[in-house]
Amino acid sequence: MNYSSLVSQIQNFMEDDSTELSNSINDIIAQAEEMIFQRLPSLPCFRQVATANFVVGTFDYTVANARMIRQVSITDSSSNISFLNHRIDSYLRDFHPNTSTTSTPEMYSTKNATTSGIIFTVAPTPSATLAYQVDFVAPVSGLSSSNTTTWLGDNAENVLLAAALYETSAFLKASETLSLYKAQFDEAIALFQQEMARNYTAEYNAGI
Repeated sequence: MNYSSLVSQIQNFMEDDSTELSNSINDIIAQAEEMIFQRLPSLPCFRQVATANFVVGTFDYTVANARMIRQVSITDSSSNISFLNHRIDSYLRDFHPNTSTTSTPEMYSTKNATTSGIIFTVAPTPSATLAYQVDFVAPVSGLSSSNTTTWLGDNAENVLLAAALYETSAFLKASETLSLYKAQFDEAIALFQQEMARNYTAEYNAGI
């Protein structure tokens, strides 16, 4: 489902081609996509990667645009990859109270979120400029007249349409369709969650 077909279906399903709806349809689609992200943040399209190098003596790092950090890994001088343990801030400071003491990081905590992204802290403070990778989750560019196709439109058409119709019903204050499309959206989400479970679980362990 591309941008023009989604716009057309929204107008057709709601039987409304008013200027009021047309002028707000991009915002409605954006809100629908945000709602999908909040319900299904682990969709493949939302999984992203950031790579950089540690700075000796620096323990706070920012992951631009990230909404949730999935995991942090480092690569040592022998090209061996290891994953840092995720802990809360107090745990890091309890085991590594002196931030001026440097070594190879063993753990990280999610410190806070800013308009620039999520800041995470590592401990111990890095003693070398090792490469690190952050696997994180964040929204992607949504459907618009300048971005006519997306992963959601191609692979989660029912979810996207149901979310858009639900948001449109709320926008139009159409109580007669609001509950209908909310139920359709909830069902589409549940079905896609089942698909994701099959996708992320080996058949050997969980069956088909």
